[in-house]
Amino acid sequence: MQQAVIAEQIVPEAWSLYFPDEEFSLDDRRAVLLQDLLPRLTSLTRWLAERLQPQQVTGRHRLSIGFEELQKVCSSSELSAALDLQPVEALACLGAAAHQVLFNPQAQQVLPEGIEPLKIVVRLEGHPSSMRHIRQLKSSSIGKIVSVKGTVVRISAVKPLIQCMTFTCTRCGGEHQMRFPEGIYTPPTGCNLDGCRSKSFKPQKKSAQSLDWQKIRIQELSQADKEEAGRVPRTLEVELTRDLVDSCSAGDLVTVLGIVKVLSTDAEAGGKGSKGTAGKRSLFLLYLDAVSVVNQRGANQSCKDTTDQISQPIDHLPSHQATSFTLRDLHFIVKFAQEYKGQQLKQLVHALCPAIYGHELVKAGVVLALFGGVRKGNDDLASVPVRGDIHCLIVGDPGIGKSQLLKAASAAAPRGLYVCGPSSSSAGLTATVVRDPLTGAFALEAGALVLADRGVCCVDEFDKITAEHQALLGPLEQQEVCVAKAGLVASLPARTSLLAAANPAGGQYNRAKTLLQNLKMSAAMLSRFDIIFVLLDQPDQRRDEHLSEHVMAMHSGQGDRVRRAHQGSFRTRPPASLAALDPTTQQPSLEDRLKMYSGEAHDPLPMQLLQKYIAYARQYCHPVLSDDAKQVLKEYYCKLRQASLTSEGTPVTARQLESLIRMAEARARLELVQIVTAQHAQEVIEISSESMRDVQGAAAGASCLDFRVPGGSRAGSKQAEARRFLSALGRRAEQSGNAFSVHQLFDLSDHLQLKVPDMRDFIDQLNEAGMLC
Repeated sequence: MQQAVIAEQIVPEAWSLYFPDEEFSLDDRRAVLLQDLLPRLTSLTRWLAERLQPQQVTGRHRLSIGFEELQKVCSSSELSAALDLQPVEALACLGAAAHQVLFNPQAQQVLPEGIEPLKIVVRLEGHPSSMRHIRQLKSSSIGKIVSVKGTVVRISAVKPLIQCMTFTCTRCGGEHQMRFPEGIYTPPTGCNLDGCRSKSFKPQKKSAQSLDWQKIRIQELSQADKEEAGRVPRTLEVELTRDLVDSCSAGDLVTVLGIVKVLSTDAEAGGKGSKGTAGKRSLFLLYLDAVSVVNQRGANQSCKDTTDQISQPIDHLPSHQATSFTLRDLHFIVKFAQEYKGQQLKQLVHALCPAIYGHELVKAGVVLALFGGVRKGNDDLASVPVRGDIHCLIVGDPGIGKSQLLKAASAAAPRGLYVCGPSSSSAGLTATVVRDPLTGAFALEAGALVLADRGVCCVDEFDKITAEHQALLGPLEQQEVCVAKAGLVASLPARTSLLAAANPAGGQYNRAKTLLQNLKMSAAMLSRFDIIFVLLDQPDQRRDEHLSEHVMAMHSGQGDRVRRAHQGSFRTRPPASLAALDPTTQQPSLEDRLKMYSGEAHDPLPMQLLQKYIAYARQYCHPVLSDDAKQVLKEYYCKLRQASLTSEGTPVTARQLESLIRMAEARARLELVQIVTAQHAQEVIEISSESMRDVQGAAAGASCLDFRVPGGSRAGSKQAEARRFLSALGRRAEQSGNAFSVHQLFDLSDHLQLKVPDMRDFIDQLNEAGMLC
């Protein structure tokens, strides 16, 4: 009797709103589920009100509920079973019960004023038991609720989807209201009013009721299942409706919970087939009707900068961190930071691609690129954002191991992507506009840089795609891909670090030529890289012996031999009196400190733990420069500027200073500290100076890279004579003052024996260029 009273007084109000075409019955399974949920949710009125998002404009209220949280406060076996068997009805019943509880006159005091009793759409999130890989979706999944995780590779424009419309009979004028389930247009087949059997109808377009509709395509993660390596990544179409539209953009990493449905393609398979119906099959495409979309981009943006998390106990970490990292992950991060305090860079360098022998400084540069700097200007709309990602270029002879370094970097990055240059196009690297074969509309499809947003994109054989370099200039510096095609104008985020590997044009690197001549690459493209390494294959007896033993041990498959070869490659630590000291810090150089010596315990960090450590540092550590670090970088930058006036390189710009700042921030970030110290800045300067020495082929660590002059300044050329003249003029100005007459300038040229055709024109050109002021 009590259930009948509840059904007569409470249930019919919500029933008519959520099930308008169904008559209420106590024997209906939906009524049974409603009666099970109503008493449970009545005690959770305030809990529901806090999660209700009123949306008066769309005509629906949104209720975002986490499934695990719902199970804790309202444990219902009927609801769990209904979600597995009939998810559409289960969500409708949950929305009806929440509507009945929240808009009850007794519960109006917990809701804000002015909220109309509109229909509530439940957005269920976090259903662990339904998590599937995209490749696991088969015909048995049709009608089931599943959760998939992937990268958005295509997104269409938002369009109205008609739900119902009224049709008028052209003979008798009768009106027929038709509903379009799944958005399929189904006009009435005949008029049965007053004996009218007309089959001609006219739609009343003004009576159409529509909702916002958008279709996206998600691609499975490349690292989600190692068993699928080498296969074409699976994709899945997802339909977004109402408040879910525009909840993601191309390149975003999303977790979608939805209901698997099918769409007929009306395709003909089996070739031509035989006559009649032979050879024809009914094919269907699986797609996902989204219930909720969790965008990782929004989750990352909601995380605010805090103090050093390592200094806090595990139990007092913010709750939002526990959702991304398990307790074991956090324990490992704390233990690693405390056990190897001050030696994190050395451990990470030897954990990255242990199969490659040596090249400690090159690995250190790649590690800094994996951690990245701090992006600035995100919160201030008036300022231009400054990228924090570090771009690295590795140039060298074949067989050095450049491709293996890129593979290891893409595997160690929390979000890494590896592509090969010759098999890539400019559209495949950036973005393109494609036509949807079903709707005929244009849609944006993301490329490699967009898919690797907030991660690392590794491009091998970078020298083979010179035609695509022009399309990469903007994304590498502005961190976004701008598309203007087929009437679509959009900007897609490409906040990624580019790690590229290139081979010299002649097969072997020619040290008699400049970097531009060896690569035959544009100067503008080279200037985009923060750090450039040149790896040369030079014979060295001791190193070749260790390298050959290391390679043979790796190919033997014997673990003991690999360990012996690894231990044998360790250097013997030189005495303190014979150790090479840095002239600035009076300490061993960074390259010596990164090497492993005999007697040191070495256990390479597993790749999974390395990935967790990098992900934690990128997400929660945002270091700032200290005054000492600023002074160190400032002095080095001024030294580079001064040296560029007398060297063969071009003047150093602010871009090089920003590169140093980014690498210094990455150096502090890998130690999980919030302050960049002078020691961090000095180590970054050592890496930068070493890379410059490799490129220049000389031991002048204060020189700079020549990005604008392909052939440099030849002896006797006009540029070389100008530099020689200005250098001598500067030295004479320090002795006798800054004022010179034209006669004194002519005397100086005669003393230097300048090889210029006309000295007066030469002086006029220097004066017009502002070099004599």
